[in-house]
Amino acid sequence: MEFVWNGFNAIIMENDLIRLEILPDKGTDIVEFLYKPKDIDFMWRSPNLLYKPSFVVTAESKGGSFLDYYTGGWQEIFPNGGSKCEYKNAVLGVHGEVALIPWQYTILEDTQDIVSIKFYTQTYRTPFVIEKILTIEKGSPTIKIDESIKNVGEEEMDFIWGHHPAFGKPFISPDTIIKIKEANLKVATGDSKSFSILKQAVTEWPFAEGKDGTKVDMSICPSENDKVSDMLFLSELKEGRYDIFNTKLKVGFFMEFPLSIFKYIWFWRVAKGSFHWPWYGRTYNIALEPFSSLPNLSESIKRNDQLKLEAGETLNATIKAGIIES
Repeated sequence: MEFVWNGFNAIIMENDLIRLEILPDKGTDIVEFLYKPKDIDFMWRSPNLLYKPSFVVTAESKGGSFLDYYTGGWQEIFPNGGSKCEYKNAVLGVHGEVALIPWQYTILEDTQDIVSIKFYTQTYRTPFVIEKILTIEKGSPTIKIDESIKNVGEEEMDFIWGHHPAFGKPFISPDTIIKIKEANLKVATGDSKSFSILKQAVTEWPFAEGKDGTKVDMSICPSENDKVSDMLFLSELKEGRYDIFNTKLKVGFFMEFPLSIFKYIWFWRVAKGSFHWPWYGRTYNIALEPFSSLPNLSESIKRNDQLKLEAGETLNATIKAGIIES
């Protein structure tokens, strides 16, 4: 179903089990991922209002425009991830270009058994074309995303590629457990003016080192009023998958991704512990984000953990995500 919502073109993809609301005018954000049998929407919504469409690629400012237009949900992140940087004379704001620009789309199939839509766009400050086909099938609570990125320039291009799904209430609570196989866990700084009980160190998942010397189990989500905010990075992953499960609601969310491309999980969690702009202590959410690299593109190039495409070359990836029940 296609419609206009608050000035944005929007698309509903649904079957008998799930409903997704997608905003092609704004980066193909998935702003709703509803599981119908339990009437639970897994996506987090930020306190920022969704304004009518404005064409914004990036801004020559402290960080760019991403956070000004960030209303939660699930974003595509490309060709920069993390803080603003400069690459080949182009300023790339926080989380790059494609989460802020409009995408076009073509409905490939719309029947009782399958719904499949192709979305595509071209970046403006870098020479890339991105296409992705989103598919859901009758009787399945899973979405499949087949993606391709092509370098349409005449020179080699570096980039960071990631997915940025953020989860909120009622799914996120102290009853929510994060399941990830073996990984290294690095604690970084929080966002804005943040409170954290964690020491900046590298440990083995799921335990981080507390500032008081205790072990903190990061697989257990904090309570809404714990007043913490943390940014963590998981590396040396043994499997391209994570599960998030709420033991009280008896429902969970999984994501599968190719480890050959997405070698890291960025883990952002806020329990009303991030103050000053942009959150002012208002937010409660977690985000588990498959990424190709650590932040940001210019630093990634120095570390040599970025992705590269030669002129005319294409990179393909398939991601699956959906609902799990006990």
